[in-house]
Amino acid sequence: MSETQSKKTILILTAQFGAGHISAANAIKDYILEKNENIIVVIENFISASVPRINRPMVKMYENNTKYVPGLYNYYYYLKKSFNSKYDISYKIYTPKLAEYIKSINPDLIISTFPCAAACVNDFNTKNPDNKIPSLTVITDVVDSLEWVFPTTDMYFVPSYEIKNRYVQKGMDPSIFRVTGVPISKKFSCDKKVRGNKLRLLLLGGGRGLFDFDENFMHWLDDYLNEYNNILDVTIVTGSNKKLYEHLTVKKPLYNIVVKGYVNDMPKLIKEYDLILTKSGGATLFEAISSNTPIIVKNPKVGQEIENAKFIRDKGIGILYDNDENLKDIIKSLLKGELNSRIEFMEENISYFKKTIHPEKIADYVFELINN
Repeated sequence: MSETQSKKTILILTAQFGAGHISAANAIKDYILEKNENIIVVIENFISASVPRINRPMVKMYENNTKYVPGLYNYYYYLKKSFNSKYDISYKIYTPKLAEYIKSINPDLIISTFPCAAACVNDFNTKNPDNKIPSLTVITDVVDSLEWVFPTTDMYFVPSYEIKNRYVQKGMDPSIFRVTGVPISKKFSCDKKVRGNKLRLLLLGGGRGLFDFDENFMHWLDDYLNEYNNILDVTIVTGSNKKLYEHLTVKKPLYNIVVKGYVNDMPKLIKEYDLILTKSGGATLFEAISSNTPIIVKNPKVGQEIENAKFIRDKGIGILYDNDENLKDIIKSLLKGELNSRIEFMEENISYFKKTIHPEKIADYVFELINN
């Protein structure tokens, strides 16, 4: 690497709406520094860098909307999906201060892992045509929404070839897309599972420990395992949900299920299990793919997760269910060995899909852009 390149600065703009945008930013930073440790990589929440006082309220509003009024959230999401991004002016709240922040960092490349951050970068470059900063956008769900697309963006990382094809069908230049999958830490990578005598099932509720099934289901599963704990090992990770952890370990403890709180070794943990019961977030989905672990997810109600669930179904890499009763039937089939061939089928599909994405080239693509 040349001396000039070693002094380059890369700014990664992200957001706290779900964990996927931040985990993608961290993964990309790791890929870059592994290739050249002299590069300066700055990760910043674009709202904190512009209007910090509204970050917490905005995150809270997002969480409440997706939880309590998904219909309203979806209306806006699907409107933006096919709506030319230039007509969405919400980014203007952030641009004055963010532009100052960008100038203070003076990066050689800006990477966005959130659509509104990409909108702000586009605005900056449009207003500063003589000092345009190369920009790259990372699409963190399996979506082809136009809310991610801006005229001054030089390159896009997309989750799959289908998403690239859909954008090309919308008239975009195929040469600006790189099929990387959703970027996640290399630590999740696992080529082949080593099977034990028991099937291993991991229940994940994300960092906040919010599950798509209720506590009653957990107790039902615990009771059900009285007869089957020689066949199935189950672990629940409650994340930062201390209340749930206390319920499951002290107030009404589970006896046949291992309960963990917040864990620091999630990649190692996921690689030890044969199946994950979780949510259909983009990062979670690609963590499962990287670790060769089929997933069981509830049919979601929220825009981008609906699209992720369609991908799970179309690629045959997981099982979708509608409600807790439906999930109980899946568990019963699992314990009777009725899903063994389906699990093998899903593992084969994951291996096949992994050959079509190139996360290992993330740093190469970044340097291709920064050097040109």
